[in-house]
Formats: sequence, structure tokens, C-alpha cells
Amino acid sequence: MRRLGTTHHLVQKKLIVRGEPTSGGKKAAIPRINSVVVDHKKVGMGRVFDVFGPTDHPYIVVKPYRNVDAAAHLGKKLYFEERGFGGRNRKD
Repeated sequence: MRRLGTTHHLVQKKLIVRGEPTSGGKKAAIPRINSVVVDHKKVGMGRVFDVFGPTDHPYIVVKPYRNVDAAAHLGKKLYFEERGFGGRNRKD
């Protein structure tokens, strides 16, 4: 589990998260599309829908699950877990 960033806005039922900045030579944590997003209690609350902006401090769009009150997560830190492609190994 890695820190995704802090939620800043709610637009068309999607959360806009400001990603963690790159610091001290560390790479910024840029999630893959469809990565699972969780709160500080590790409760799943949505998936990464889009990533845009500068690579050293990106914005991440999170599409909350249907039963999640997205507005309750404004101003909070979110985290993500990267998963494989549908839980199976991908061979190209």
C-alpha cells in the first residue's frame, strides 16, 4: 500500500486527488488506472480513473464505489494498492 495523496475536489461524482510530490530523489507514486484506492483504515472506496498533470506531482481522478460518500473523503489522505490485470498473469 502506498500513499496516493490528499483529496481536494469533488467533480461530477469523482474525487480529484493531488498526488504526493517527488522529494529527496524518491520517485512519485503514480498509480496505474484501475488501482484500488483505500482510506486510512484500508477500506476500499474506489478505483483510479485517470492521472494527469506533471509527473513529479500529478493529479489523480478517483471514481468512488457506488455505496461510498465521496464528499466525506474531501481533505483526507488516500492510499492505493496495485493489482494485476484481473488477478491473472499476463503474457504478451
